[in-house]
Amino acid sequence: MQYQTKEGDALDRICWQFYGTRADMATAVALVLEANPGIAKHGPLLPAGVVLSLPDLPTPVEERGISLWD
Repeated sequence: MQYQTKEGDALDRICWQFYGTRADMATAVALVLEANPGIAKHGPLLPAGVVLSLPDLPTPVEERGISLWD
């Protein structure tokens, strides 16, 4: 998916709006930064008109604990 920024948009807020609680925000921001080389040069607030690629997030792997009775 692609998103065109509005004046004053922040990357973490865009990630929160797009991914919501489906993701760990640190992971989401890192993946968006990776998918959009050079975007960090704009600083924390992005200018209007920047087109961002918002990648699909990997499916979280459920970690299973160890039980003495397994």
